Amino acid sequence: MKELDREIKARKTEAKKILKLEEKLAAQREIKEKRNTLRQNLYQSQDEIDKRKENLIEEIEARMKQQIETNELFTIKWKVV
Repeated sequence: MKELDREIKARKTEAKKILKLEEKLAAQREIKEKRNTLRQNLYQSQDEIDKRKENLIEEIEARMKQQIETNELFTIKWKVV
């Protein structure tokens, strides 16, 4: 992610140095496309994390709803002498 940010910054710097308008526009479009791709990847990653988090929460809630039953199996009587 940081690598792509550095690459985008470097391309912006290069684009500023370009004198021909056509080349400059092409460079700007390329930068925009890379930035959009980067944003899409970020949003997809965040969505995936949110899904995992929601699944974990649901699993924990299901475990919390479990009820404990006690059944008497046998009785022991004892006496202190």
